[in-house]
Amino acid sequence: MTQASLWPVPDMASGALYSASREWARAVVLTSRSPWRSARPMLVVEPQKVLFVEGLDRSHLESLAQAAKGGAPVVGIGAGTVMETAKYVARATGAPLVQVPTTVSNNACFTRAAWTIVEGKRTIARDMPIPRRIVLDPDLLAAAPTRLNRAGIAEILCSHTALHDWRLGHEVGRDVDWDDGLERLARAELRALDATAPLVGANRQEGFRAIFAASWRFAPGFSSHPKARFNAGSEHLFAWGLEALAGRKVLHGEAVGLGVLLMSFVQNNRPDWPARILKTANVAFMPEDIGVTWRDVKEVFDRLHISASAYLWYTVIDAKAGPERVNWPERGNFAAAKNFVMSLK
Repeated sequence: MTQASLWPVPDMASGALYSASREWARAVVLTSRSPWRSARPMLVVEPQKVLFVEGLDRSHLESLAQAAKGGAPVVGIGAGTVMETAKYVARATGAPLVQVPTTVSNNACFTRAAWTIVEGKRTIARDMPIPRRIVLDPDLLAAAPTRLNRAGIAEILCSHTALHDWRLGHEVGRDVDWDDGLERLARAELRALDATAPLVGANRQEGFRAIFAASWRFAPGFSSHPKARFNAGSEHLFAWGLEALAGRKVLHGEAVGLGVLLMSFVQNNRPDWPARILKTANVAFMPEDIGVTWRDVKEVFDRLHISASAYLWYTVIDAKAGPERVNWPERGNFAAAKNFVMSLK
């Protein structure tokens, strides 16, 4: 069986949530307050349990797993934090997994890893189950803030910088699961953004569904090539650092978008093109528009050579820092990268 055949085709028809919920009388739903208010009236039956996700702290996830025992399936209804939690709980309980994303702001339901927090540090848990079913109901998606949905385009756009980093690792002989077919796929998805971005910027459902469909097409590659960096690289290392510094007030896709702009400039990798995509898609990326300051951005940028050492990725940060991982702030040239982003106002 191929990796592609393991992933279910997402159900994106109107009324999909209503139809899927017919089987959930014994289900344990993991969700958060706002998504549950929108989703509950669309269900046929009340699930056996509803557990609210408060964050990704590993001890909290373990308590949710204990509470979820005896239910089937585990159903995640929400955004990224809920998707990550549902994967973790489904693996811990052995129950089948159903994912119901309420926004297209991230691709968490399509990865085999779950991010958790252990002693304050972002820690990955691997070998998460593939969902039995993935439901993206347009009626539920329409209830989400459009800003969240628009930000999801950054989870495809990030391949612009990730592919550059992946190629760097491949060229220096790092074990990066290089695959020509995955590179071609990612470049095709990037080209498609020229048509998708105007739809996203206009808050059109077909634009949001196009983002989701692209993430689904990436899913088999995430599974078959876990070391491949075709959809996450230095821009995500920056975004995670900014999120850790600023807390929940930073929207992931907007942090990634800013990371793409900064790192594509450092890479000398056509930074004007991702800038055009973000502006056309009406995705915020200026620090003052996403809830941080330029001082915050500089602090994260200057420490990238340190924070990146926690990940076994080879990116432009390593290439610029040199074998001793020194002089990144100088070689990264934050002042020039900032001036580029400022010029986009």
